[in-house]
Amino acid sequence: MNTKKKVVVNIYGSEYTIVGERSEDYIKYIAEKVDETMREIGSKNNKYSTTMIGVLTALNMADFLYKSQEEASMLLDENNKLKEEIAAPIEELEKLKKEMEALKEKYTITQDALTKAQIELGVMSKENKSLLKENKDLKIELDVSRTALKEMQNKVFENQIELLKTKKELDELKALRHNKSNKSKNNTNIK
Repeated sequence: MNTKKKVVVNIYGSEYTIVGERSEDYIKYIAEKVDETMREIGSKNNKYSTTMIGVLTALNMADFLYKSQEEASMLLDENNKLKEEIAAPIEELEKLKKEMEALKEKYTITQDALTKAQIELGVMSKENKSLLKENKDLKIELDVSRTALKEMQNKVFENQIELLKTKKELDELKALRHNKSNKSKNNTNIK
């Protein structure tokens, strides 16, 4: 609760005790403005009495107050119009904020999924490298096996030729034996 204060001020050469709830500095400031306005009006016409100067000062200040109130009212109306105009953009902004939050959440989920996929890709990449190396080793082994197989096929072919030669020789020997045996039989029969 504000307590009332007594402040002594000097206005147009006279002292006044003002009682108010506002601060002492505020009361002195207002008194200085009244004194200033009275001195300005008094300096323009020295025929005015103090009462006339006081009334003219009150009229000037009432005019200033009225104009200030009108301006404040206009500003208040303008402020209300601006509030109405800004309501839709603010509503849109709030909607966009919500959408942005949803997008941030989706981004976080996507980022997590991407991280997992990158980890899986790393594992698969290592497995792929291992399989490629194994494949390369198997190709080398296959090439070695093919070479060995060709050598074996060549040896089998050579052995088949050798076998055929041996068979031919055997057949020739058999035929020769047979001929010799027939000659011997013939010779034995001739005797």
